[in-house]
Amino acid sequence: MLIKKPHQDLIDVSKLSGGLLLRGLLSFYVLSLLAEKKMYGKQIIDQITSMTRGEWKPSPGSVYPMLQKMVRLGLVTIYLDHAGGQSTRVYELTGSGEEALKDMRQEIKPRLKKTIELLNYHLQELEKI
Repeated sequence: MLIKKPHQDLIDVSKLSGGLLLRGLLSFYVLSLLAEKKMYGKQIIDQITSMTRGEWKPSPGSVYPMLQKMVRLGLVTIYLDHAGGQSTRVYELTGSGEEALKDMRQEIKPRLKKTIELLNYHLQELEKI
């Protein structure tokens, strides 16, 4: 039987890993990948997993609704590819999607820098102990 330590309820260490920061960047990852080339949904999931060095594999339940929302917003277009005898949805970035990606980059970069600075500060404090 594991004995629970008194402080375990104070800090949820599980939230420090597991891709929480990465999940907040899902739309950025999707648009960035589609800026490189058109892709199937599964390709997007596999590429994000690769980009995050396997630290996070987004679920189809988060990627596909995000893609649908992007289609509704006009950031992404969708068409069916009938190669291989099966119909597969292919997603492609639009001009509006390119503009949204530029805006996201400008907004995300300073926020990530501040987050990294704060995390480095905390890491240095932890190393003192």
